Amino acid sequence: MIKILKSKIFYIICITTLIIFGISLGFTLNIKSNAEQMSSSPDSGGAESVLVGSYNRLVSKGANYGSSSSPDETGNYGTYWNRIIYSATWEPDGTATESDVLSGKTFYSGLNNRTIKTGAGVSIDYSKQSLIAYDDYRSYYGTDYQEEESTWTNTNALSGSEVWYDTRTGLYWARSEPATKTNSFTISTCDFYTTTPRGSYSGADADCGDAINACANLSLASTQGESADTDWYLPSQKELQRAYRDGIYNKTSAAFTTTSYFWSSTEYSSGSSNAWLVYLRYGYTDYDDKGFGRATRCVRRD
Repeated sequence: MIKILKSKIFYIICITTLIIFGISLGFTLNIKSNAEQMSSSPDSGGAESVLVGSYNRLVSKGANYGSSSSPDETGNYGTYWNRIIYSATWEPDGTATESDVLSGKTFYSGLNNRTIKTGAGVSIDYSKQSLIAYDDYRSYYGTDYQEEESTWTNTNALSGSEVWYDTRTGLYWARSEPATKTNSFTISTCDFYTTTPRGSYSGADADCGDAINACANLSLASTQGESADTDWYLPSQKELQRAYRDGIYNKTSAAFTTTSYFWSSTEYSSGSSNAWLVYLRYGYTDYDDKGFGRATRCVRRD
């Protein structure tokens, strides 16, 4: 009797265990089936797994969204998982900083766990960058262009030693040389054109002509009360033009600017016998025979 009872109990336990396992298995399979199906019902025809669907979406976005090769040294996880792992672990590696990006604009930069950053750069008002404010074009008549001209400082006011400083270019401009000079330089043999910086040219090469050598030999204090500077040089055509554009006539004085054409160290491209000169009062530029006597004004860099 006891033996029969034990057999029944064992039978009941086995049956109960099988029922519980079956319910658990069915529940697990149902969760897995639903988790791996893109459609609302696991029984839908042609349902796509979440894994494959995620992979296909990454592929559709292009090469920047992962790779199907092994993502690291731990092993190959298969085509689908490899791409998903790549996308999950990717981080931006840009080099921009907050100061590079306009204030208020957001961006990602560097290996920072995809933390969004906000730019702090200053926006440029391009309306103020125009070289000429056309509504106030007065040329040499004395009215400044709006926000166009530089600030000029009279750094040496001694009579005969006057110097003005253009704060925009960092150039000191000396008074006009007392006498006119010829400008008979030969670029191919003049040491001025191979000396760096040009202000260090000695002024001893006859092939450089009178105007270039006069500036190279000038000894003049760019700042009143300080020692004399000896790194003066004959400016280029564009340095002279820039002085006019920065307002040398309006910002210094008519007496300093003078009504002369000034020699430049720039040769006329269509003839080596000519060099460019600039009329600083009106802004004219023209070329002339190097052998003609013209005014000379020297510059030095800050």
